[in-house]
Amino acid sequence: MTLNGPAPGRIEDHRLLTGRGRYVADLQPPGCLHAVLVRADRAPAAVLRVDAAAARAMPGVALVWTGADLTARSVPPLPQESLPQDEGGRFDRPLPLLCDALVRCVGEPLALIVADGLPAALDAAGAVGFDLAPKDDPPVTTFVKAVGDAVAVRAALAGARHVVSERIVVPRVTAMCLEPRGCLAEVQPDGRLHLTASSQNPAALRAPLARVLGLAPDRVRVSAGDVGGSFGLKGFLLREEALVALAALHLGRPVQWIATRCESLLADPQGRGLGGVVTLGLDADLRIVALQADLEIDAGAYVSTKSMGIVNNVGGIAGVYDIPVAHVRIAGRTSARPPLAPYRGHGRPEATLCIELTLDRAARVLGVDAADLRRRNLIARADLPAVNALGFRLDSGDFAGVLDRALAVSGGSQARRAEAVARGQLFGRAVILCVEAAGGPVRAPKPDHAEVTLRPDGRVVLRPGVMSVGQGHETVLTRLVAAQLGVDAGRVDYQQGDTDALDNGRGSGGSSGLVVCGPAVVAACDAVVKQALALAAAAWGCRAHTLVAADGLIRQPSSNRSLTLAEVAALAGAGGVTARESFTPPGATFPNGAHVAEVAIDPDTGAVEVTGYWAVEDAGTLLNPALVEGQMMGGIAQGLSEVLGEAIAYDVGNQLISGSLMDYMVPRAGDLPPPRLFHHPVPTALNPLGAKGVGEAGTVGSVAALMCAVRDALAGAGVADFDMPATPDRVWRALHGARTGGGG
Repeated sequence: MTLNGPAPGRIEDHRLLTGRGRYVADLQPPGCLHAVLVRADRAPAAVLRVDAAAARAMPGVALVWTGADLTARSVPPLPQESLPQDEGGRFDRPLPLLCDALVRCVGEPLALIVADGLPAALDAAGAVGFDLAPKDDPPVTTFVKAVGDAVAVRAALAGARHVVSERIVVPRVTAMCLEPRGCLAEVQPDGRLHLTASSQNPAALRAPLARVLGLAPDRVRVSAGDVGGSFGLKGFLLREEALVALAALHLGRPVQWIATRCESLLADPQGRGLGGVVTLGLDADLRIVALQADLEIDAGAYVSTKSMGIVNNVGGIAGVYDIPVAHVRIAGRTSARPPLAPYRGHGRPEATLCIELTLDRAARVLGVDAADLRRRNLIARADLPAVNALGFRLDSGDFAGVLDRALAVSGGSQARRAEAVARGQLFGRAVILCVEAAGGPVRAPKPDHAEVTLRPDGRVVLRPGVMSVGQGHETVLTRLVAAQLGVDAGRVDYQQGDTDALDNGRGSGGSSGLVVCGPAVVAACDAVVKQALALAAAAWGCRAHTLVAADGLIRQPSSNRSLTLAEVAALAGAGGVTARESFTPPGATFPNGAHVAEVAIDPDTGAVEVTGYWAVEDAGTLLNPALVEGQMMGGIAQGLSEVLGEAIAYDVGNQLISGSLMDYMVPRAGDLPPPRLFHHPVPTALNPLGAKGVGEAGTVGSVAALMCAVRDALAGAGVADFDMPATPDRVWRALHGARTGGGG
């Protein structure tokens, strides 16, 4: 099913492009106060003193709180999921809203200032004095997860004809949303607390926020208007939202907080942050006989289940390959860094990088074609569904077909390689395969919900559990409802992200929009039609099964009688007809693809140019190909950016040295070529739409594709090892070391 139909483009774009979007910073209710946080400039450190007396006396200041003030008020720490440990017990590290005794990472908040205007709040923040003393806070291993059969892997590696190992390093990054985090808290006339946040999942904020505030959940409303990107960062409650809500309740006035870009770089939870070694054993026919991976996660100062992206997606390390036995050991360790949190793909790009870099290493060491090595180890389409060596149940796909299509559309590279060499450049090319779990989690997929209302005025109201933060859900779900009900899409009102409208939902995350919420929307449409048939049957004194619903009408074929959906809704009263439905997938889906990247490197400067990029993706049924390609382009851009230089960096004293856009790389349009995108859909049977998900697919493949291409180019110049990011300086140094005998 394709829903592009006669109406091109995205429904929401005209409103957003003409300045009629409503973001948190646009909300300025009467009497609104502004919040600013005073943050620690070093860590780990003991808090010796926080002096707010001068700040409290400044003009326009309505409130100043320190950690000691919150302790005196018995304000609980932010709710954190504790981690089960293999040896028994659980690891807990409470996350205080304001640090009172110990600062574990730079940027933690020491004081909250609320004032009549932002200038007054900033002035007061500058008047807060504090003393911090260095304090030892050694890293702690918070969890160790092992998956697979270690004994079988050791035996298989011992008997392997070839054994190849590869080092994996994935630096930390920040989400860098177009709209930074922010929120507005206000007390409604009925006394309930209303938090409007730049959030990808308002429903997920309500319960933990109520706990911090000491309120029943039904006394808290959370909503989100338009959201300028999230990428995983905005899917859970953070300290700032809780502090602003507490201040609004205390003062009885609206309070707003909007992060600055530098503040986001300093204090936002971060993504990625992984290192380790992957080992493959192969037999004489170059078939993989075993895989071993030993990985460590830099989980940051405060660890929770949000740190465990690679654990939840460990099956991606075995990928789409027929590997008999595998074993992966993953350890999470604390550090003096912000907490680790989901970032687009969250474990999936890291998993793909593990297997694909190691396969490329094996191809170079053994002197074989990298694509041929992959092809001979793929799980065959005839063998699906199949469970790979690390637990992914791959229900459908055509992995060899995806690879062959990628090779065909990218063509031969000999001429391009010769042209690059003639220009004095190093040429690199990579062909990789990727797979990810979507609509999960893998072990226990979560449901999503949708509510549809037929109103007597002819409007149809859709309230989905998914949250659009730029993906285009409003377009595709609105048109899905219109197609199901046989009405014009212009009659469908899309209402998202408000716990008063729909009190539960998955929000945005895990590529679950169409995979999980889409079927819930279809079920809700079917349910309101069933109610409409029953109402019409009662009005006409006949049985519902004798009526037909089509083209926005309820008709009785045996007569000339018909009613519009609006007329039927009126029979139910002023509220019309409403149905709420849920859908829980029986298993995760597995979008997969093949990506080809080509690069040219200037050996005199180390500059890496991405000269070509091709991607073939199996996202299952495509309901709106334009939106699929938009998601692929965005995801690919983020993955390429990680390889080219996007990385959070600290000095030896834990000071952030990538604290502004002067120091943190964000690519410009000219840095990245337009990717050439192709589809090879194999629908899944795990949901009625056949969709597999696509929101993270681009990033899952592009990190590995570009890194393998860079490695290929550098290997030709004698650089044996090279870790991300491939900045000009790092590439130049690697090449210089290789030319002078210093190695990579």
